[in-house]
Amino acid sequence: MWIVLSIFLALSLCFSWTEEELKDLVENTVKERFGDSVRVERIKILDWKGSLDGTPKVELDMEYGRARALAYIDFGQKRLSAILEVYWKAKFFVAKQDIPKGTVLSEKLFAEEERWLRSIPNDFRLNEEELERYQASIHIPKGSILRRSIIKPLPAVKRGDVVKLVLRSGNLEITTYCTALDGGEVGKTVRVKTQSGKIVRGKIIDLGVVELLE
Repeated sequence: MWIVLSIFLALSLCFSWTEEELKDLVENTVKERFGDSVRVERIKILDWKGSLDGTPKVELDMEYGRARALAYIDFGQKRLSAILEVYWKAKFFVAKQDIPKGTVLSEKLFAEEERWLRSIPNDFRLNEEELERYQASIHIPKGSILRRSIIKPLPAVKRGDVVKLVLRSGNLEITTYCTALDGGEVGKTVRVKTQSGKIVRGKIIDLGVVELLE
């Protein structure tokens, strides 16, 4: 066993790598990490001056959805850098029709599509369950890709709404109803008026629910 391994290592050390073989090695390493979600278009190995001998180790400096993609090919005493041009597979929603500003979103307004992109902005990521909690913050033309930057959350509480007011103290929880004097989305602090006429402040924690702030 040790004899076979020694022969294999010796052959590996004597193997002379061409530029194309190193590119294939880098691409295979990328595929092993990211699978079918990435497509490698081009690899440029910097400072290439001819064939190299040995057993190289490939290190990747890249993240899913990011345009920056680098690889380092380490031969021990020699280290090469490579710039990669890659495309990422992404699924997102595309408007099937013009959507006026203020429209409450729903699944029927969008078609899910899959495309290859050089980079994937974080605000593409929105699932079907979330759609109905948002409205268009601008006019969204037909064919537009849905992004968080063009929508805003629906108010969880509107001014004048009768809302549930929750008071928590340790394991004790008391609920009552009051009138909202402000509106906003989940997480916003608003004023509410209790049945006795007292004005207090609370944080919106759910649709129609405000938690009393001490």
